Amino acid sequence: MNESDQRERYRIALRILTGALSIGFMVSLWVIVRPFWLPLLWAIVLTTTTWPTFERLRHRAPHPPFVAPLISTLILGIILVFVVVSLPIHITSEVKALARSIRETDPQQIANAFTSIPFVGELLAAGVLAFLSDPGSLAALIEEHQSVIFSFATSAARGIFTTTVTIFASLVGCFILYRHGEVLITQLRNILVRLGGDGIAKLLDTAHVTVRGAAYSVLATAVAQGVLAGVGYYVSGAPTPLLLGALTLILSFVPFGPPVIYAPVTAYLLFATDLPWYHGVGLAVWGTLVVSTVDNILRPVFISQTTKLSPILVFVGVLGGVASFGLLGVFIGPALIAIAQLFWLELARPSSSSMT
Repeated sequence: MNESDQRERYRIALRILTGALSIGFMVSLWVIVRPFWLPLLWAIVLTTTTWPTFERLRHRAPHPPFVAPLISTLILGIILVFVVVSLPIHITSEVKALARSIRETDPQQIANAFTSIPFVGELLAAGVLAFLSDPGSLAALIEEHQSVIFSFATSAARGIFTTTVTIFASLVGCFILYRHGEVLITQLRNILVRLGGDGIAKLLDTAHVTVRGAAYSVLATAVAQGVLAGVGYYVSGAPTPLLLGALTLILSFVPFGPPVIYAPVTAYLLFATDLPWYHGVGLAVWGTLVVSTVDNILRPVFISQTTKLSPILVFVGVLGGVASFGLLGVFIGPALIAIAQLFWLELARPSSSSMT
């Protein structure tokens, strides 16, 4: 074996060892930072969405550079604690109280709610009264659905610690990104340019525009759902329609959140008031066909207007993202679709050699 062959084998062995060490380093790094990926992604979404407001605050805040990031982080913390922690627990207690009230209502009063329904009202009332008057059937119904009604409370109690830790870690990430975000973006852009050129650096701009567009679309859709739900509450005769509309607006940020409000209100109108049956049924139809459906219509339209993506691609990104990542998928899904489209357009662009 000559000396050149030995050198070649040495170089191959060195490359294999370097690759193995690099893979081991990346795996170890992933294991260490894996618990922080979810808070980091939420921090990126929150700071990207609120960055224009933060910049205005930074120009007006006192000079020490940590003041504006600290104020912005505290404001986000108050909002997140109210929406993510206290509000679901409060709503769950209200749902439990409503379920208990319906369970304790006189069966004759519940049956009377069906008597005014045209054609089949008397038949439905008789069937409902017969079922509710049977202690065994009623007990079985309550036993069957009580776990479903109260499951959210149990889940909230079990996950309150994890949720609190996630919120705290996300807020720490928000403070760091507010404080050093511009420097980090510049460094990341330089790395991408060094690795893949200016075309790869466009990924940052694409992701930034898409995440901000998704956030604004979530806000606009929530306002639309809150207003439409408030109209439904007012027309149906529900108590405190303005408050219920505001609660629906807040719950609209959570996938399938509005039914948590209008479904119990529908049950209340049907079984706990003297209003005609069509008030509760109309609210249920309005909530299902309008309030819950407008989310799937407006959100893709708003995101597509901001990102220039096709509404169909946005729709796929939102649904696929929510199915894979939960609420965070509303932002991640469209961003990944937009980046994939950018890659596609860059690769499909005619090369300079083919144009000559």
